[in-house]
Amino acid sequence: MPVAPQDETVRMMRPMPPSASAGYVPWWLLALVAALFFFSALGLASFAVLTRPADLPAPTVTAIVITASPAPVLQPTPATARATATRPPDQPTDVPPPLLGVPPTIGGYVQVIGTGEAGFLNLRAEPSLNALVNYLALEREVLQVQAGPKESGGLIWWYLVAPATNDKHGWGAQNFLQVVQGP
Repeated sequence: MPVAPQDETVRMMRPMPPSASAGYVPWWLLALVAALFFFSALGLASFAVLTRPADLPAPTVTAIVITASPAPVLQPTPATARATATRPPDQPTDVPPPLLGVPPTIGGYVQVIGTGEAGFLNLRAEPSLNALVNYLALEREVLQVQAGPKESGGLIWWYLVAPATNDKHGWGAQNFLQVVQGP
């Protein structure tokens, strides 16, 4: 029996049940998958707890003992005793000896030298030994002269800046600087 056009429009207006759509997944199937996942995780956790050894290893402490042998004590012989008695004691000095060579110029480049065991030169916020240290310039580091000279505390100071960055700067004593060609 042929369907009248009127019946066709009525059928299209009726809502379709959710199970008729292509992406429909029943709620009970989602609950089943979640339960399977939960029980699988619970089974793995209980397996791990049941199969681990009863006595867990305890952390151990390893002591490292550093010893230094004492310096040998040398007894002076009469010849060395006389030699040391006649020599005047060394006078400590805060000011290093001045360097030979050309003094720095503004815009020129200098290299840090003669810092001895320290291996660095303090670049300070002000041209003074009491000023705060801005940067530690390493031995043989090349810096550009930006200002100076200023005399303070028996030293001649130059304002130095690292040519690669502007955050490394400060006043350095001329006694530890040697004029060099640019980097």
